[in-house]
Amino acid sequence: MSGARSRRAPARRRWLGGAAMSMASLALGGIGALPRALRAANAARTPVPTSVPTPVPNRIVVLNWELTETLLALGRAPIGIPLPDWYTATIVTPPLPPRVADVGLLYQPNFDVLRDLAPDLLIVTPEHAGLLAPLHRIAPTLTLGAYMNAAQPYDALQAETLAMAHALDAQPRAHALIADTARALDAVSARLRGSAPRTVIVADAIDERHFRVYAKGSLFDAVLARLGVINAVNPREASAAQARWTANAMGSAVVPLQRLTDVAHADMLLVGPLHDETRAALGASPLWRALPAARERRVAVLPVIAPYGGLLSMRRFAVAVEAALGAIANAGGGLG
Repeated sequence: MSGARSRRAPARRRWLGGAAMSMASLALGGIGALPRALRAANAARTPVPTSVPTPVPNRIVVLNWELTETLLALGRAPIGIPLPDWYTATIVTPPLPPRVADVGLLYQPNFDVLRDLAPDLLIVTPEHAGLLAPLHRIAPTLTLGAYMNAAQPYDALQAETLAMAHALDAQPRAHALIADTARALDAVSARLRGSAPRTVIVADAIDERHFRVYAKGSLFDAVLARLGVINAVNPREASAAQARWTANAMGSAVVPLQRLTDVAHADMLLVGPLHDETRAALGASPLWRALPAARERRVAVLPVIAPYGGLLSMRRFAVAVEAALGAIANAGGGLG
């Protein structure tokens, strides 16, 4: 490390360490545990009233694909992430720029590669807590990603987008991203109000016998609510104590195919990719063919969209839901 970098590191580590502590509190307590200044900033769309680290980080490694999406949406590119091909396959957009280094596995990064990259910021998640000590010897860390477990994940995602932007001195980009996404969701909602209300179930086909469904507490559910689309997984009555199926902390539950008959009235939106072998197995399954949604062609396959992705993913999800419901309404549903 050069002398100049050594002199500036302590101040930057103190600032970024404070940011990481703030976001760690979010991981423990959800959106309500955010620092008051950050909550107020999110509500008022004003910068977080603390100083931006100097110099602003520009050699950034992100140890999470969803947070990489947010970084790119803020106009900054990472120099390294784990398994870049997996980002391309699971997040899709924004595209990674060329020559982003592969730093190893999500929770087992290659420390030699990290040291050679000489980052000035490592963006990590609460799941990297056990690696913070060795990571701190390489660069300051900023812990984000707790929105994925938050009780109100969409609000928490917006707040964490602002927190990342603050660390990068990119607050205007964050405010524009949040506002543009809100306008896009409002536009889809307004168009959907012109048609009959729809009830849906959003799911991944794990295989031909098991589906991961998205319930209250998931980002997909939060976006459906903003669109005015009913999620059949949730209780029909506001007073109901439990969802139809018990969801995990990230708002999803794995259910067997036969249980989907419990939501026979719902259109089924399958999040891509739907692999060819799974598609063929479902088409040959008597249980699948007996489902009212399959029998009545009330099934649509969405593009690949990260269920815990950033605001751009949620914007893509809203547009995909609108297109899928339009196809189903025009008898164009099915596995394709």
